[in-house]
Amino acid sequence: MTEVDEPTLQLLCVDDEMSILRSLNRVLMDEDCEVLTANSGAEALEILAETTDLALIISDQRMPEMTGVEFLQQAKEIRPDAYRVMLTGYADINATMDAVNKGEIWRYITKPWDDEQLILLVRDALKHYNLQRENQRLQGIVQRQNEELKEWNDRLKQRVLAQTDRIREKHEELARSNKYLRDSFEQTLLSFSCLIELRDKKMRNHSFNTAAISEHVAQKLRLSPEECRDIRAAALLHGIGKLGLPDDLLLKPESELTPDEKRIYNSFSVRGQTAIDPIVELRQAGIIIRHLMENYDGSGSPDRLKGTDIPIGSRIIRLAEHIDRQLCAGRYGTLEQIIESCEGQLGSTYDPKLLTRIGRIAQEYYSGAEQAEGHSTRRELYPEALEPGMVVLRDVFSGTGLLLLKQGSVLSDESIRSLKRYYDTDTPKSAVLVLSAE
Repeated sequence: MTEVDEPTLQLLCVDDEMSILRSLNRVLMDEDCEVLTANSGAEALEILAETTDLALIISDQRMPEMTGVEFLQQAKEIRPDAYRVMLTGYADINATMDAVNKGEIWRYITKPWDDEQLILLVRDALKHYNLQRENQRLQGIVQRQNEELKEWNDRLKQRVLAQTDRIREKHEELARSNKYLRDSFEQTLLSFSCLIELRDKKMRNHSFNTAAISEHVAQKLRLSPEECRDIRAAALLHGIGKLGLPDDLLLKPESELTPDEKRIYNSFSVRGQTAIDPIVELRQAGIIIRHLMENYDGSGSPDRLKGTDIPIGSRIIRLAEHIDRQLCAGRYGTLEQIIESCEGQLGSTYDPKLLTRIGRIAQEYYSGAEQAEGHSTRRELYPEALEPGMVVLRDVFSGTGLLLLKQGSVLSDESIRSLKRYYDTDTPKSAVLVLSAE
């Protein structure tokens, strides 16, 4: 790339005496500038209008028609960047001061001048002019760069805003997907628990009730949300290992089991863990299920864990499941009597610190369902008339016998939409019995 030569700077000398102009031209002829001359203020103004790189103006004060002060005052308006110097005699001090005030002269030189001083003055003026011009050039570059930077910043801001919008949309989409996965996972757990209970119709809602009580106890104990989630999942699926047991063994009262039958029956916990272990999200729940048959005194199975070595979820579900199972069977008295019967096994089978808390929560849970029914209206409705918040009072089965909704379920928009689809594809034999607010 070829560099462009800097233009030659110009110097304008103004005097009505040609001898003065020749002398100035002679003194300055070797300087790095082009010397222009004018013998009147009017002629000098015409030259100023045509020049582009004028760095310095040297003007005599005493000139006919237009004084140096008057000329320099107009020159300042035409070429404000040019340095202005006045040639004056000692008698013209007042005019010099006037030039300083009106023409804003940079320096003044008295006649007769000293050539060396004049040359130094001119060099100094040219140096300052070059510095000033370079400063303006750099300021122009900075200004252009600032404008470009502002333009880049504006474009970057727009890109950031657009990217932020895309990230927010992705985040919202991901949140919707996560909610869908959580809801699907919950529905899967409920479906599995329903399939488990098909083996024993007397135990309908057993897994659901056990999960509700166990989760509430875990929350009261201030366990982490993850632990509460795992305990709920384990409670819903705690009987999954019983699917492989023979019906006669499964339906036989526990007190009538032979030692071999009891050993086979108790192995359901290990089979339950094995069944759900491939599902990563359920592995902690599987560990809880594995230790459901451990006894507090260490005499249980499969690993003979003792006391607090038994997972807290296993200890909670063991008691909650026993209370609800006895209540569902209907042969062991009232809820209070069932809770009281557990006291004899505290410290041996059950954790002695949990019975009071679990018993209180169980009483609140079962009495709450009764109170809700007492303050609401029982109605049989088809899906088109169902509303979110209604409580299902009777298990809902499809036409082919598949359990669709458990007794005690609270209807949501999603569950109502699911019921509508089932009524179209596998129509239940009756409407849905629900509780609705009076």
